[in-house]
Amino acid sequence: MKKLLLSSLIIVNCIFASYGQMEKNDTIKSNQFLYCEIVGESNLLQTKVRVAVDFGQEINYWTQYRDKFLVDENGKRIKFNSMIDALNYMAKLGWKFEQAYVVSTQNQLVYHYLLSKKGTLSDVKNGLTVKRDLED
Repeated sequence: MKKLLLSSLIIVNCIFASYGQMEKNDTIKSNQFLYCEIVGESNLLQTKVRVAVDFGQEINYWTQYRDKFLVDENGKRIKFNSMIDALNYMAKLGWKFEQAYVVSTQNQLVYHYLLSKKGTLSDVKNGLTVKRDLED
């Protein structure tokens, strides 16, 4: 009986402790670091790199191309010459490089770059537009 009571108390304590660590997105302060991942795909037969941006936004499987690829003011997808071109684009907008790694799959390389920026959630996407933003 003591073991059951002790186990129950430990579980309840863990639940409350983890709940206390949760923070709503709208309460992020301006001095917080926010992160973004840019993912570039390169085919062997193409010279350009397709770059997707992940801010942690919700991405629907059926509308993923409207949710994660950068577009210009006309809604046309921005094409980058290389991942360094994409990294320079993000650096102009205030993003700082943190880490990179490459994953090799069958006939293509997938580049992952982790970036950070200080600010609020509303500041994060300044200068960055995905197709869904133009539709809203």
